Amino acid sequence: MPDASHIGRQYLAAGQVVDGERAHAFAQAIAGSGMGMVAADTIPPTFAAVYCLYPTLLLLFADTEVGINLAGLIHGEQSFEWPAAIHPGDIVDASAEITSVDIKRGMTFLGLTVAATRQGDGATVCTGRALMIIRGGAG
Repeated sequence: MPDASHIGRQYLAAGQVVDGERAHAFAQAIAGSGMGMVAADTIPPTFAAVYCLYPTLLLLFADTEVGINLAGLIHGEQSFEWPAAIHPGDIVDASAEITSVDIKRGMTFLGLTVAATRQGDGATVCTGRALMIIRGGAG
């Protein structure tokens, strides 16, 4: 289980390609039937979960020293900000850092910060945070 000794642990998922077709399909799915057509070059804001959050979480979940029990994992919250525009075909390096580990009522609350930086110009295209709640096993 995560504990305070894991605060500061970092994960890097370099070379994430922002797939324009996948982003367009995602945009169409979330736009709904009443929203009309979505431009082919649109990257919906919540697509950050695909190129920034998801690849770094895979690394975190594979970290046996942290030992997250996926059977007890609850998605608490996530938020993103976009300091620079992202475009189809961009290649970004996604990173995450464990920023907090708190034990409350037998559950572990794990806080993360995430970021995506575009290769080439170094622009930060996304920052965010996530909170995961892990049931069971906490002191």
